Amino acid sequence: MELKTAGLTYAQVANELGYTSRGTAYNVIARALRDQTAVAVTGLRDLENARLDALQLALWDAAITGNVKAVNSIVQIVPARVRLNGLQPARDGFGGTPATHRTLVVHPEG
Repeated sequence: MELKTAGLTYAQVANELGYTSRGTAYNVIARALRDQTAVAVTGLRDLENARLDALQLALWDAAITGNVKAVNSIVQIVPARVRLNGLQPARDGFGGTPATHRTLVVHPEG
């Protein structure tokens, strides 16, 4: 990553690190970017989950005792957590893949 960031081509990176081809250097760098992105996304998701947890915890006692504003806030926190963690049900409602448009072809009677 450091060599590529410094401006070297994939061929130069491969040569510098002893890879057999520039394609190998490309694959190694692409994998590192994917891994780095996955770690960054996981870290951000964990941080946002912790924030939602703290908000929900701060409001919980008030909500349980009937504070309508606290209840409404928690009702907004729950779907935010669901969206953040990708827990939405599929659009078809059965846990499968999202519903797709379908075309019905009707042949004319003849």
